[in-house]
Amino acid sequence: MNTVYVGSGEFSRDLLHDLLHAGFEVSGVITRPDHPAGRGLRQRPTPVKTTAERAGMRVFQPDGPGDPLFMTALDELRTEIIVVADYGYLLPRSILEYTSAGCLNVHPSLLPRYRGAAPIQRALMQGERMTGVTLMLLDEGMDTGGVIAREELAIEDADNAASLRTRLASLGACLLNETLPLYISGAAAPAPQDETMATYADPIRKSDTIINWTRTAGSIHDQVRALSPRPGAYTRFRGKRAKILRSRPRHDIRGTAPGRLVLDGKEGVIVGAGHGALQIVELQLEGKKAVSAGEFRRGYRLADGDSFMLRSEEEI
Repeated sequence: MNTVYVGSGEFSRDLLHDLLHAGFEVSGVITRPDHPAGRGLRQRPTPVKTTAERAGMRVFQPDGPGDPLFMTALDELRTEIIVVADYGYLLPRSILEYTSAGCLNVHPSLLPRYRGAAPIQRALMQGERMTGVTLMLLDEGMDTGGVIAREELAIEDADNAASLRTRLASLGACLLNETLPLYISGAAAPAPQDETMATYADPIRKSDTIINWTRTAGSIHDQVRALSPRPGAYTRFRGKRAKILRSRPRHDIRGTAPGRLVLDGKEGVIVGAGHGALQIVELQLEGKKAVSAGEFRRGYRLADGDSFMLRSEEEI
């Protein structure tokens, strides 16, 4: 079948990479337009476009699903089925019904849990121990269509957003490869979601990136790994932003004031929290490269009593 792949973000890129590696045939790709990014505001392609072009695939970049180029792309690619992942737009009925097979979506959560834009990050922030991928038939709602198949995945203690995204994409590629023939043959039919179980994964806001050291060490650790490596969980140290990239909760340490630094052994840096403490493993100060806690400790000549200070959102 002529399958058109629609997606933009990093999960969609990883999924496309794994699908192609497994021999899944894709006729062409539809993704979002290039966008200005970085200090020079140079035009940057979506992650999916980069992967597709490296594979020698045709790429179309309409300005959203309302752009006539979207339908033109479907026509030119002689589309028989559409696979969507992490595209960033809701699709109108005209596209959902373009083929008799409809549009299939690979979503990195166990729907109806964590519908929306940031299911991987929000699951980690909430300290979930289990997640997964869902293959669903898209409708006009936000991740509300019928579920065709789902597969669970345990969240590991060492997972951050990047590692969990990679593992979910691999699982999603396997699920799509195994289930698509069954769906096409009629052996796997969409089942309605239980609306009473629905939760939503809102986009990551600037306020989500700011560390509040009065929270528990466990919740701060979940925030750090949910936002690592990008955009990062931030605090402030000696007037500069500091992004905490890797951490470990220390429930055995109590009584240290929130934000206060304690030197542990020759290399360790521990930060007090509202309950327990957080051991810093890796961090990155504004304008600097990422360093280990030991390198940070030596480079800034830390002493017991130094502090990470929580400031207003504007100052962070």
